[in-house]
Amino acid sequence: MLTTARILEGEELQRFNELMEATYKKVYNMAFRLSGSKSDAEDLTQEAFVRAYKNFHDYEGDRPFENWIFRIVTRLFLDLLRNRRRRVKTVSYDSPVAVDGRSDLIAVELADDKPNPESLLLSMTLEEDLQSVLQTLTEEQRMLIELADIEGVPYQEIATMMDKPVGTIRSRLHRTHKLIRKRLELMKARKPRLGSV
Repeated sequence: MLTTARILEGEELQRFNELMEATYKKVYNMAFRLSGSKSDAEDLTQEAFVRAYKNFHDYEGDRPFENWIFRIVTRLFLDLLRNRRRRVKTVSYDSPVAVDGRSDLIAVELADDKPNPESLLLSMTLEEDLQSVLQTLTEEQRMLIELADIEGVPYQEIATMMDKPVGTIRSRLHRTHKLIRKRLELMKARKPRLGSV
C-alpha cells in the first residue's frame, strides 16, 4: 500500500516548524547519546523529523511533541541496531589478510593506540568516569538512562516506545542504576588519592 505524505500548510506548517526548532538540539543530542556517532546522530535526527513531518497529522497535542519525536528517534535507533546486527561479519584480527587484491595473504599487526588503563583512570574526572561507565552499558541500558534520567520521559512513555510493561522498565532501570553505582565505586576505589602517590 503506497501512501503519500500530506503537505503541511499555513498554521500547521508554522506549528511544525516551531516545534522542530524548539526540539532540534534535544533530538540530536539524544540521537548522539544513543548511537555514539555524529553521522548516525545526524541521520537519525533528519529521518526523525522527516517522519514527524509526514505523520504530523497523527500527532495529538495531548502529550508533549518532545515525547512524540523521542519515540520516533528511539524506534529509528532500534531499527538501525537490528539492521546492523543482520549485517555483522566477524573478522579475526589474528587472521592473515589479502592486500591490494593479491591472493597471497599476509599477517597484519595492529598497534593499540589507546592509553593504558592506569593513565586513563588517573586522568578522569567524575563526569568522565560516568561517561566511561555509560559506554560499557548495553544499547538498551543506555537508551533507558537517556530517556528516563536525561530526557525525563515518563516510564509509561518509555514502556510504550519499547513495547515492554512499565514494571519491566522500572526494574531494568533500577538494575542499571545499581550497575552504574557499582562501576563508579570500583573506578573510584582504583584511583590513587591526591598526595598518596
